[in-house]
Amino acid sequence: MLESLFYNFTILTTFLFFGNIVWGIWQQKYPKKEWETEVLLGFILGVFGIILMYSGFYSGQTAYVDFRQLPILVSVYMGGWLSGLISAVLILIYRLFFLNGLNLASILGAVNILITFLFSILLIQRRKLSFPRWGWALACSACSSVILIYVIFQERPWITIGMFTPLYLISGLFTFMMLQYLRKSDDSLRIMREAANRDFLTGLSNLRAFEFMMEQKILSSKRYNTPFSLVMIDIDHFKKVNDTYGHPAGDAVLAQLADVLRDTFRPGDHIARKGGEEFAVIVDNCAADKVLGIAERLRQNVESNPFLLPDGSELKMTISAGSATYPDVPEHDLIDKADQALYRAKSEGRNRVC
Repeated sequence: MLESLFYNFTILTTFLFFGNIVWGIWQQKYPKKEWETEVLLGFILGVFGIILMYSGFYSGQTAYVDFRQLPILVSVYMGGWLSGLISAVLILIYRLFFLNGLNLASILGAVNILITFLFSILLIQRRKLSFPRWGWALACSACSSVILIYVIFQERPWITIGMFTPLYLISGLFTFMMLQYLRKSDDSLRIMREAANRDFLTGLSNLRAFEFMMEQKILSSKRYNTPFSLVMIDIDHFKKVNDTYGHPAGDAVLAQLADVLRDTFRPGDHIARKGGEEFAVIVDNCAADKVLGIAERLRQNVESNPFLLPDGSELKMTISAGSATYPDVPEHDLIDKADQALYRAKSEGRNRVC
């Protein structure tokens, strides 16, 4: 029995570590809606709980002792109640009907799974690791399992309980520490990734991030059949600002324009600084008949905004903007068409949108 439970523990830790790596890569390449992510997480962790049942300890061909409850706790933490429900239902159905069929042991095992799920959603907060909450959920699931073992195991139940309980609690605490470590690692990687993809002056996405966002937005638009628009922006006569007031003044104008862009566009739109005084905005779920109005609102906001220079003086600035919409414009022509529209706005006198 002890060997089987150690095997359960080894599978659990290996799955969490390598699964987190694979999951991160998958999420970057194939971003999904929130509910799709929750369903997928629940399904994966449910299947993993079934795998754990096959590597556990069994007695009399009907009673099984394993760590199937831990994937339920993990699924609730990672995906919330929906993920936890899906994983619990998968494990419950398999235990009831496919692991030696319907009998007293399988019914009590199913009840134990439901109890674990209920305590998990009551105590564990999604994406928030709290040791007291995790500890209480782990202790409740352990108590439920101990009662189940005592009822089912007719021979030497205390020996089984004595070996299972400490190893289960240790595995649960180790799972908590691993989740905590993986979360900190993910946060560190995210911070470094954001730093590599951010423009140091404005805090907006840089050219590298813009190109990646364009690829992802085109894939998403194809999948969900929703349009998006690209707006290219250039500050009018920006060189005069640097020549007249100096580069610190130019930097101040760029940083303040970034604030105007953030205030004008929605949180779901992607704003980037392409370089110099050029900016680009990917406007989500925006057709061609709407983008000109949005670009015009930006032009007016910039024109009415006083730009404060380092010496305390104020400066009025204007922008020119050009737009193109996908799928009206093919993906390989989208940036060129938006650039051409921007060039037309500048050639027609600046401070306008096309």
